[in-house]
Formats: sequence, C-alpha cells, structure tokens
Amino acid sequence: MDTKSPARETPASSPLATAPTEQDQATSNMTQPQAKLTFRPSGSATKVGLIGAGNIAEFHLDVLKETPNVEIVAICDLSEARAKEAADRYGVKNAVTSIQELVDLGVEVVHLAVPPDFHVSMTKELLEAGLGVFGEKPIALDSDDARMLAELAEKKNLPLVVNHNNVFHPSFQKMLERIDAGEIGRVQHVQVTLSVPLAQLDANDYTHWMFRTPRNIVFEQAVHPLSQMHRLLGKVESANTTLLGSKELLPGQTFYDRWSTAFKAEKGTAQLYMAFGQPFTRSTMQVLGTDGSLEADMFHDQLAGEEKTVYLDFWNSYKAGMSRSKGLKKDARRVLKNWSMFTLGIGARRDAFFLGMKGSIQAFHTALRAGKPLPNDARAGLEVTQWADALAGDVTAQAPPVPQFPEPGEARENEVVVLGGTGFIGRRVVARLLAQGANVSCVVRRTFSLPEQIVEEGLSGKIRILRASLSDEEGLKAALKGAKTCIHLATGNGDTWEEVERVMVNGSAKVAEICSDSGVERLVYVSSVAALNTGGSTPIDDSWDVDSQLDKRALYSVGKAKTEQALKAVADRTGLGLVVARPGVVVGDGTPLQHSGLGMWARDNHCVGWGLGDCALPLVLADDVADGLVAAALADGKGVDGEAINLCANPGLTGQDMVEELARATGRRLKFHPRSLVLSQTMEIGKWIVKRVGGRKVDFPSYCDLKARALSNPFTSNIAREKLGWTPVEDRAGFIKKAVDIYAPK
Repeated sequence: MDTKSPARETPASSPLATAPTEQDQATSNMTQPQAKLTFRPSGSATKVGLIGAGNIAEFHLDVLKETPNVEIVAICDLSEARAKEAADRYGVKNAVTSIQELVDLGVEVVHLAVPPDFHVSMTKELLEAGLGVFGEKPIALDSDDARMLAELAEKKNLPLVVNHNNVFHPSFQKMLERIDAGEIGRVQHVQVTLSVPLAQLDANDYTHWMFRTPRNIVFEQAVHPLSQMHRLLGKVESANTTLLGSKELLPGQTFYDRWSTAFKAEKGTAQLYMAFGQPFTRSTMQVLGTDGSLEADMFHDQLAGEEKTVYLDFWNSYKAGMSRSKGLKKDARRVLKNWSMFTLGIGARRDAFFLGMKGSIQAFHTALRAGKPLPNDARAGLEVTQWADALAGDVTAQAPPVPQFPEPGEARENEVVVLGGTGFIGRRVVARLLAQGANVSCVVRRTFSLPEQIVEEGLSGKIRILRASLSDEEGLKAALKGAKTCIHLATGNGDTWEEVERVMVNGSAKVAEICSDSGVERLVYVSSVAALNTGGSTPIDDSWDVDSQLDKRALYSVGKAKTEQALKAVADRTGLGLVVARPGVVVGDGTPLQHSGLGMWARDNHCVGWGLGDCALPLVLADDVADGLVAAALADGKGVDGEAINLCANPGLTGQDMVEELARATGRRLKFHPRSLVLSQTMEIGKWIVKRVGGRKVDFPSYCDLKARALSNPFTSNIAREKLGWTPVEDRAGFIKKAVDIYAPK
C-alpha cells in the first residue's frame, strides 16, 4: 500500500543546547526556553512516588535507588497486590492505590509509568493535586493535549518532564559531544533506520496498546528517534510520509508496518525509515555535516565517523576506513568489558538502555534540586509530539470501535464457560464448541481486539461475553452462575514464586471453588507436560503424578504442578468433576516460529538444542488440542472426570527436524545447534561461578530442569484416544503442512 500523507506545518522554537555526557550524568546543561520554575523539593531528599508497577517501573526503581537525594516514599498501582509486591522487592514502605494517598504521604514528584493512553488524564490529575511529574514517553498523543499539559504545569509552577531516554543513549551522547566540538561542521541532514521485531505480531497478540490505532506505533516506537532528531534539528516545520506496507490484524484494526518520512526542520532536514515485525534488527542514525559524518548504532552501542582530510582521495579513503575500524573496535571492546564486569559483579550495569534511563532520570532530579532548567521538560515534550504528529500526518487516530455486546443475561441450558477463550488455543475451542451447537460464554479481560468470530457471535448474542479476570471473584461468580461446564485456559504467570502462587495456583483454586459453589458439573483445566518429569526415556502415561523434584524445576513448571494439586484437592473435597489436560509442544498458527520447545533460540535464526535434538518431541497441533479439550468438556456422563490426561501427538519429528523444515519453508538461514546436556550444564555452572564470584545471589543451575527441557520421554495419551476418540494429526507430511508451511512467505 503506497499512501502519502500531506505535510503538517508546526511552529518553530529554539533548539536544545548541549546535553550531559555519559561521564557526567549528574548535571545537565541541556536547556530550552521555559517558564522560570521556582518549585523546590522541601527536604534533604526529594520525596518520590511511582505510579504503575509494570516492567518499565523496575528500571525507574533501580535507578532511583542509586540516585542521591531521592527518597522513594510509595508505589501506587490499581492492583494493591502488584504495588505491594514491588514495594517489598525494593524496600519501599508504602504500597497504595490512589493519588490522594500519595499526597497524604507527602510525595512531591511522581514517576508515571502507565500505558500511554492514560498519560494525559493522569498527568493532569497529578498536576491538579500539586504533584510534579516525571512521565514515560510520550507526554501525550497529540500536540493539543501536550500543549495543555505544558501550560498547566507552568501555571501550577510544577515540574513536568518526559522520559525521552534515547536522548541519553551513550552513543548519541558521544555523537553530540563530537558534533558540539565541531568535528563534522554544521549539521545538514539526519538519516535514521529503525527496523525491529515485534514479538506480539509473531504471536498474533494484538491487544497491546501500540496496535489499537494506526498512529499508536508512532507514539510507541518513533518517539525514540524523533526525540534525538529534535535535539539535533530543533522544531519540525513539515513532513511527508509514505506508508510502504500495511496489514489488517483484525477486522477494522489496520497496522502499518513500514513507514518512510522526509522532514524539514529548523536546522536541517531528516529522513526516517521504520519497519516493524522484522527478523533483523537495525537501529542507526547517520548525521551528515558540512565537513564530515557520524553514524551511531543504537542497537550495538557503537559510533563511527569520517572527516575531510588534506590527503589525496586514495589515502583519504584508507584513513577513513581505518578510523571507522578503530572506533568500532574500541566500542565493541567497551561493550564487552562492561558486560563482563557487571556479570562478574565488579562493575555497575552499563548497557545502553539502562544508561539512557539512568541519564534521563538522574539529570532530572539533579537539575530539579539545583534549580536549573529541566532536561526534556514539557515544552520539549510538546515539540517532540509535534514531530510525531507531523510524521503521522493524516493517518487516522481513531481506534476500531469497541463492540457493544448485549447484556449476557442468565446462563443457558448446558452453558460452557471458557476462561481464556481469546488465546490461540482458546479461540479454537470456542469455534469448535459453537460448531457442535453448544451454548458458550467467554470471559474476557477487555472487549477490544477480540477475534473476529467471537465479536460476531458475541454481537449476535450467540456467545455471552462477560468481563472478568482470575482476580475478579465477583465477575467470575456472575460468569459461572448456572453454567454446566468450565474450560480454564487463563493460566496466568509471574516472575516470582509469590506471584505465580497468587495468580496461577490460588487464582485457579478459587475458580474451582466458585465452580463448585455455582453448581458447575465439570472443570477442564489446561495444564502442561512441563509439570512432569520429562527428562527420561520411559513412556509417560496418563496419571496424576507430577515431577517429584519440583524444588529443582523452573517457576512455570512448579506453578503448573502445584495448580493441578490444588485443583484436585478442591475436587476431592467438593465432588467437582475435574479433568486436567496436559498438552505437549503446541504448534500451529498463532505460535512464534522460534518455539522454545525446539530449543533455546540464541538469535531468531540460531536454535541451540536442549540436548542433541535427536529425540522425537511430543508435538501437537493447536487444532488437535482444542478438539481434545472440547471432547473432554462435552463428554457424556462422567466422561473422563477425575483424570489427568496427556494431549500429545507422535508425528516423529525431532527439534532438529523442525528447524530444518522451518528453514525450508521460510527460505531463511535457520540453524539448529546440537549441544549435549552435560556441556550445557557445564556452561551454566561456569556462568554461576562467575556470578557468585562477583557477589550476586543466584541459584545453582538445575540439571534436573535442563534435562526436563529436552522432552525426551515418549507420551501415550491413551485416555484421550480411547475414551474421547481423540485422533490428532500424526502423519509427518500432513503435520509439517499445518505446523511448518504456515510460516512460508505469502
């Protein structure tokens, strides 16, 4: 699709001055015209709160813990459990759920780490409450809102800064130093390439905010290079965008995956090429000056340059090549040294992303306490938003309409409630239930970005759509009241045992309790073969036995096994009909090409085997798993109640076979690297020794868990075959067609 958007004019303003260097991130002379800010923290330390206990919050907390004159007073999140978990992990005294509680605790500045569509409303609420804000990018999703927030912050005399951390990327900082030193003369043009993979696209998971509207990807990804281009060139004057590619993720949900934009700005011109969902990562910025050029590789954290010399062309070319080579080698050694020292525990963390976050956060707090102009303040945030607005041009900002489903009403006769019905197995389960004439209810956490069939059948009233999550007890009670059967695919997970136990184990046990109290006759729980000891050679039959060495297994495996045990305890006590289904390595449309069941993907085209890769894996098509779950759910009488059943096919394919077939189908250079378990364990022990010598507290690597990842046991799956009539695809050619050829270029 080739579409051009008209240029969008924006007013001019003064460019930013010199930014702080990597070596001196405690101070900042990076300034722009701004209203004089007389706000000062009241005590010896700035009292800070953090809103949003997601992944990015961890970087804020890591940096804040080592930032002088900062006291983290509280962590705030809508989920009190998430807030408390983060507070306990970082030694923060208070875990709260409201802005008013932050005010009552004396917080002066809030780090805002929530999804972008909440930035404007929450920033406004914080400023109105008298709190300064250090917000994640972007400040807003259009220039009008960004201007409103900037004006409100100035009116309230409160700090408002945007975390444009890429301005503090170490390679970009070095580039600024060399430009400011006059090395390449006057900057004339900036050329940026941003080509990155998106795991969500591979997994067909379109619920992330960046897919909600076609413009969102600009504010999610493009603001990083745009903030750097703004730093170099000042305010944008015009832009012309060509959309090079698009795809429809879901009906009405368009995603533009390749963009090319030419800009005119105050101090030069620029061109930005963006490509998303790409197999090869490239993130570079080339700055052309009157007397030379500089190229920063943001992904590898390297910088190279070329200047004019007095020499003849042949010798000038030689000198230029040698200079580039020398600079790249120096940076490569630096990156390796920093990684090694951090791994050994004898050096601080110095990867590029962390240094960018650290530079941005610490520059703000240092400038705030010193009464100096704030880096990336609201006015700069507004100007970067104008760059993003100019880039997006006339690309619609409207999200696909959120379906207005009818009131679900009471459960119908023999209602089957599906938890997790929008996932890649869940949507297949729902389709098969409908095909068999079942009355189906889907419990969803959100009502946007749902699969097409679920939307259509939900709007028609054929599917009851109810909103709830595993932690929403009242919502689950409403969904399960009057139902006959529940299929539970919404497993949940976590990074700590406490979180896994709370979400996966206790959350699922609560589902079983509600099922029993609500009169549900049968609960089908989808577990995994990861709960079993899969590191041997004897066949694994259907049974309730789980791995006897769970203390040596990974969190996910422990969680699945403990959940099975918790559900069985509820069923034994209450008489609830319970079926636990354990799929093997599930493949098919909706699973990433780089499936972890095949091995450890060191890169997206290099798979290191869990062993030699010569054992036939318990592979199974997602369609066949759905067939087995539906058969278990709808079985007459007692069916397979009280059974733990395996859902594993036997197509006779090894990990090495699968990678070779994927290489054939995709035309890519995919390589499988066999590695003995002994060698892998030796390497893991070596890493453990290095980390322990460096003073890091890490568990000894588990050989038991490593063996289990090899999935070397054969599986029988006799109960599903004999009692449910389950007949999965096991013909090798047919299996490859449905599991591998789907990745062939279209």
